Amino acid sequence: MTPLLMLAVRNVARSKARSAITVGAITLGILMTLLLGAVIHGLHRWLIEDTVKGTVGAIQVHRTGYFERRDRQPLKLDLEEGGAVEAAMLRVPGVAAVTPRLAFSGMVSNGSSATIFVAQGVDPVREKQVLPWASQDVRGTRLGADTPRSTVLAKDLAEALGVEPGATLTLQATTQGGKENVLDVELGGMVTSSLMAQSKRMLSVPLPFAQELVRMKGRATEYVVAVDEGADVDQVATGLRAALGAEFDVQTWREVQPAVPEVIAIQRGVLLAIGALFLVIAIIGVANTLLMSVLERTREIGTMMAVGVKRQKIAVLFVLEAAVQALIGAAVGVAGAYGIVALVLARGGLSLQVTPTQLFTIQPEVAGYQVAIAVVASTVGAVLAAVSPALRAARLRPVEALRDA
Repeated sequence: MTPLLMLAVRNVARSKARSAITVGAITLGILMTLLLGAVIHGLHRWLIEDTVKGTVGAIQVHRTGYFERRDRQPLKLDLEEGGAVEAAMLRVPGVAAVTPRLAFSGMVSNGSSATIFVAQGVDPVREKQVLPWASQDVRGTRLGADTPRSTVLAKDLAEALGVEPGATLTLQATTQGGKENVLDVELGGMVTSSLMAQSKRMLSVPLPFAQELVRMKGRATEYVVAVDEGADVDQVATGLRAALGAEFDVQTWREVQPAVPEVIAIQRGVLLAIGALFLVIAIIGVANTLLMSVLERTREIGTMMAVGVKRQKIAVLFVLEAAVQALIGAAVGVAGAYGIVALVLARGGLSLQVTPTQLFTIQPEVAGYQVAIAVVASTVGAVLAAVSPALRAARLRPVEALRDA
């Protein structure tokens, strides 16, 4: 440790009250920034996991051209259920499981009123392998092998129809051949979806029932793919494109649900703005306390100059003092953030109420890159804030400093 740095550390330790104010301001700024970042980082992870494990899956495979027209459920752009296509997907490295789906739409009636629905026929057993979160919030009976003529409705759709589990509903849909078909189904359960569009119109039925309703036995409109834990989704998607060829489209969850990455980007921007505000407030505090230090230590500065200490070293001394205080504040702030997050995790995470009936728990996490950015920003900011007071100290004349002190 150089003599000048040792002197800076000694000065920080000597001025306990002033140093405590500076260190406290930096600690608070970093602590608030990292805690907010930990919550947002945990929310990002939950959003991604809910998308991948609960709604759209890691990857979806369609017939070429289907994805662009998916809102109209083009049944003629269908896929074989099972067979060579499914076998080719399962051979791709990183693919953990696949499940077929059949998407269609129509009218659902309770006998006295009717409304539009958007449905997906699913294989309940395989669906759980690919989307383990999909049915965790179902109130009532989930789809299963023992409920071949049952349905699960979005909660808002069930409320619009005024039905409860056990009610009989009539589904009307246009078949692949363009004719109308009608089948009765029993309402097994209701679910609140995290996707607003699904929460209004969505229902699910067993895949064989969907195939019977639209007369597409052994056919599907999409495959949902789960990837191995830790596998790179983009690499697996590239492997699927190579294995399936140009006849099929392969989209990752980012392409299927582009709103999720957009929300994450917006939240990161908000975090950056709030974090910058906290750090600016802390840095202003650093500048003020250092300026006070220069005014209070005028005689000391004059004495140092009188015994031959160069002006540049006087300026560097104040900058070093700011850096030392910033690093101490950063260390305390980082330690505090990790401690608080560890306490929250030990209690099961942070529970947030999405709707009056839907609660989800996020696991906050202090990301390493956030720590690095916060520490570097606070240290550099404190050093820059010290430049003006340091130059003021360096410009003092020894005789005037000793006389005015």
